[in-house]
Amino acid sequence: MLYRNLTTEEITALENQNCQAIDGWNQIQVDLNFKSSHLKNVTFSGKNSLGVFSKKINLYSGVNDFSGIYNAHLHNCTINNECYIKNIGTVISNYEIREAVIIHNVDTIYVDGESSFGNGVEVSPVNEAGGREIKIYDDLSVHTAYILAFYRHRPKLIENINKAIDEITHSAISTHGTIGKNTSILNCGSIKNIKIGEHAQIEGIQQLNNGSINSTSSAPTFIGHGVNAKNFIVSSGSIVSDGAHIQQCFIGQGCEISNSFTAENSLFFANSQCLQGEACSIFAGPHTVTHHKSSLLIAGYYSFFNAGSGTNQSNHMYKLGPVHQGIIERGGKTGSDSYVLWPAQIGAFTMILGRHYGNPDISQLPFSYLIEDSGKSVLMPAQNIFNVGVTRDAQKWPNRDNRKGDKHLDYLISETLNPFTVEKIKQGIEILKQLQAKASPQGKNVMYKNTQISLTLIKRGIKLYEQALVKYVGDELVAVVKQTNFDSIRKSYNKDKKQWIDLAGLICNTTSLDQYIEDIEYNKIQINEWDSFYKTQYQHYPNHKRNHALGVLKGYFDIDITSSSTQIIAGFIKGWVENNTSIKNAIIIDAKKEFNIKTKIGFGIDGDSDCREKDFDAVRGNLDNNLFVKELKQEYENKNQEAEIIINKLDK
Repeated sequence: MLYRNLTTEEITALENQNCQAIDGWNQIQVDLNFKSSHLKNVTFSGKNSLGVFSKKINLYSGVNDFSGIYNAHLHNCTINNECYIKNIGTVISNYEIREAVIIHNVDTIYVDGESSFGNGVEVSPVNEAGGREIKIYDDLSVHTAYILAFYRHRPKLIENINKAIDEITHSAISTHGTIGKNTSILNCGSIKNIKIGEHAQIEGIQQLNNGSINSTSSAPTFIGHGVNAKNFIVSSGSIVSDGAHIQQCFIGQGCEISNSFTAENSLFFANSQCLQGEACSIFAGPHTVTHHKSSLLIAGYYSFFNAGSGTNQSNHMYKLGPVHQGIIERGGKTGSDSYVLWPAQIGAFTMILGRHYGNPDISQLPFSYLIEDSGKSVLMPAQNIFNVGVTRDAQKWPNRDNRKGDKHLDYLISETLNPFTVEKIKQGIEILKQLQAKASPQGKNVMYKNTQISLTLIKRGIKLYEQALVKYVGDELVAVVKQTNFDSIRKSYNKDKKQWIDLAGLICNTTSLDQYIEDIEYNKIQINEWDSFYKTQYQHYPNHKRNHALGVLKGYFDIDITSSSTQIIAGFIKGWVENNTSIKNAIIIDAKKEFNIKTKIGFGIDGDSDCREKDFDAVRGNLDNNLFVKELKQEYENKNQEAEIIINKLDK
């Protein structure tokens, strides 16, 4: 933009409009097409640059005014074209305000000295006492954060990552803040050392101090009423509103933190939704959800997690301070008033009910129920594996992806059966068989890592786990066999012997991850290349999953895709069809519980039993017309029809 000095006529007009320049009018520069008519009651100090103010803009529903500056003090600012700034209580200082920004009824907006706008702030997740500190920055992904938090045994890795983040932080340091174009800031208190992206909406906040609001035109960010935030970064497309208080926090894309939720030293990644409760030193991986005032998440790692009301953990034994931590692997859920004494590690897709003081370590037995019975922790292995809730979760997470725009920081794989959970299932089968072999013939229960398991449930758990393996392998096998180049795939199949981890939402093999880590340790890749590694792992996941499933087919079921006859493969697929029928029936039976007599209590409040049935049907429907059940039946019917065609193809 080209600027010029004010003319004598413009200075006279501005003074007549009650404007003044404390450091002299020669410190003001204006656009070549500047007109002075829409500046009134403005005090200038320091050096300021002004654009063009000529358009009529829509402020609120039906309320219009001309762009311009009214009732404000500007100090060392650049105001671009068609901005609207009115009623500034104290000052706007050291800011570049880009095109079409609206700032109305705001106490103060200023940068005090140098600021990195939240970049480089240290957050202490998982362990309140420290040791897992993460320096946040604008483009922090959940995967990099996971490595920083949990790979402390690789000191050179941590050192090099932190050096790279320090460089980003240094490049972000400025004495001037920016407010991106088409942003609106309305009825706000103090805004200090804040960088604001495009198309952001900031309304009614109490105070913002040292942070970045990384809004974009395709993914606007909203910061709303009563928010008090300090030392933070909020990513694109997120909402922080309604009295939320956050301090030392990173909030990822598509998140919502609102309804008086308070958080300190915590990380929230893609699509997390935290309302009303409290978080302290947590690593909230993707799709972490808590909605209740009485819930406290503390010193833990979670992902794809749903916290019931009254959920609580504690990490203080009054010895060396709050040094204990907990892990709830992906897909965990807690029932109302659940409690776990840290340290503990809970397996993937496990439901926690009741109170548990014995520090359970059940990560090798996923898809379980952990319940309280007479003060004891009782484990029901694999009982959650074909639960209707888990089945729905796998469908709802992709549908609840609130991220907008084409630049996603986190790469998410939400499938329940994947190489990570299937390897856990295989380990679980071995553990249950070992427990079964060691059990006393007269006994009814065995102890496993501070939990009690009944021998009856061990036998059932093995069966359920094996059903899950058949489903996982069969799904992939059918997808392979139906391809026209099946024979070439058989010949080119490379046996899978990799180990797998859940890199906070991204299923990743350890061979590739170890190489990536070594590359960082030896400075072979730079920070701007990190995302390409996660993206590549995400893009290659379908092939990785297929190879892993065929490896399970060989290793567990002794069927080698490269050499087994088509009749043997067809036989496995026939078993897979039968297995699918059993799984479908189990899920429907579980769903049917939502339509039994007990669930109809409270319906038909003023009528007889017939009225109750009609009222229930009107509100809840019935099993046969339930959309989820209908879709489930159709899905399995389609699979069986597809399998029949494939079996005939193989038999020929």
